[in-house]
Amino acid sequence: MKIVLCRDYDEVSRVMAEKVVDLIHEKPDLVFCLPAGNSPIGMYKYLVKMYQEGKVDYSRLRTFDMDEYAGLTPDDPHSFIYFMHHHFLDHVNINLDNVRYPKADAEDLDAECRRYAQEIVDAGGLDIAITSTGDDGHIAFNEPDSYLLPRTHVVKMDEATRKQNQSAFADCETGVPEYAVTTGMEEHIKAKHYYVVCSGAHKAPLLKKMFECEKLDPQFPVSWLRMHPNVEFIVDEEAAKDIPREALEYFQ
Repeated sequence: MKIVLCRDYDEVSRVMAEKVVDLIHEKPDLVFCLPAGNSPIGMYKYLVKMYQEGKVDYSRLRTFDMDEYAGLTPDDPHSFIYFMHHHFLDHVNINLDNVRYPKADAEDLDAECRRYAQEIVDAGGLDIAITSTGDDGHIAFNEPDSYLLPRTHVVKMDEATRKQNQSAFADCETGVPEYAVTTGMEEHIKAKHYYVVCSGAHKAPLLKKMFECEKLDPQFPVSWLRMHPNVEFIVDEEAAKDIPREALEYFQ
């Protein structure tokens, strides 16, 4: 486990994008688990910019979306696959045949989850996964619970998570969906390279808890990343301000 301390959100985004591009240079057909949400938007801007500058070729890149809201179709502006196209996929030379995402409007979601999990296995697993983490410590949509599930599955989202995502559904009469499809903790732990990006003072209590307590707590899913052999927290100064000094020095 390692902490990479950055000045601000823009530096977090640039550093994260540079790490992705370096890994693509090493393995052009890299399997990339794509995150959605506000935190990675800056990273995607840099990934697009680096492509436009001729610094990276995405033509062999393979992608899997990390999660999706249940019931949404790919053309729904609230869906995560729509988000990926808007912020990244439509602006680079990726082969769309290599883009994978859970079909969240499938009639049998459990069967769809099994299919998607097998696709990840057939691809050789995830080479790189990037996530932020919710204020309650959830990863993707692996919510705090008495247990965590290993592979892609349907989850009922906590009200805190739905509230956190409410602004994205302000124009939707039905509000935030109650259920989602998410990659599971085994799929995350098996990713060869794992990154957690955090910025802003509102993430400080979460990071303080993460580095202050060594317990692997299913009620705080991000804590399970202590088991990952190659995880880096890319954080800015505001987010890191409450991490105990000894932990900050140890993990840098």
